[in-house]
Amino acid sequence: MAAPPPIRVGVMGCARIARRSVVPALLAVPGLRLAGVASRAADKGREFAAAFGCAFLGDYAALLARDDVDAVYLPLPTGLHAEWAARALRAGKHLLVEKSLAGSLAEAEALVALARANRRVMMENYMFRYHAQQAAVKDLVREALGEIRLFRATFGFPPLPPGDFRYDKALGGGALLDAGGYPLQACQLFLDGELRVRSACLNGPPGGADLWGGAMLEAERGGCRVPAQIAFGFDHFYQCGIEIVGQTGRLPTSRTFTAGPDVVPLAVLETPGRKTEIPLPTDNHFIRLLEAFARRVHADEWEAPCAENLRQARLQDQVRRLAESPKECPP
Repeated sequence: MAAPPPIRVGVMGCARIARRSVVPALLAVPGLRLAGVASRAADKGREFAAAFGCAFLGDYAALLARDDVDAVYLPLPTGLHAEWAARALRAGKHLLVEKSLAGSLAEAEALVALARANRRVMMENYMFRYHAQQAAVKDLVREALGEIRLFRATFGFPPLPPGDFRYDKALGGGALLDAGGYPLQACQLFLDGELRVRSACLNGPPGGADLWGGAMLEAERGGCRVPAQIAFGFDHFYQCGIEIVGQTGRLPTSRTFTAGPDVVPLAVLETPGRKTEIPLPTDNHFIRLLEAFARRVHADEWEAPCAENLRQARLQDQVRRLAESPKECPP
């Protein structure tokens, strides 16, 4: 059977993550082809296009009007997603969207409804889920820990440069929608069953974006409730890992969310009387994510990512509501 034609991807904006990570990975995926880049700043767009040997397509609206663009990678600030992701879906484009998908649950629900109505794949760029280390960790849990009794995930880093858009609430800034999305995704990746947020806190200057926070969740598993703890923020000592406590041992890992292709993530398996360091596989999780995106587009698998997007948005919404009004949130 002949291979399907490559999916032609237009890049909406010249964000740093696009330049450093996503576009180089896109060029390495046979099922994808870089159609060009759009930018509201023509000089920046032309420079980006020249760096990657692709076309400068004009502004964002011009990109969406093109018939030779099948999908859009959208690395704009979260506060712009409601408008431009919706316009891309209405134009019939598949979407890879930088996290978080939307600034609120209502915005996420509206985008998912559009993706379903237009039968288009819409995925958030939580690339770490596709890194080979995650499958290796699951194997270690199954072989050495038994059933999970506690899950922890932390993603925090030192303060961002002044003026970074992630400090701007109007642009969808804040730690929950940026760093906080990763540990919430990790909970979904490693814990089976329905997840609910039981308590949460968000901290930041009055009227400003949240800078750090955390939450306590639980997962319903076989009649039991497994606890999960997450923490995240913009003013932390660098933290990027998970810890899984099971019936017969403990397994903390490092660089869960940000392991580049040359980084060897490390797990430490602790069992009674023994501690063993275990190197985990290296991988390029951006390439793996883009391969998954291409597979879903070619297979017309648009419903699964829609459901994934809603689960994530609902958990983020529960964290925010509980942080603002400390009482149990309904599912």
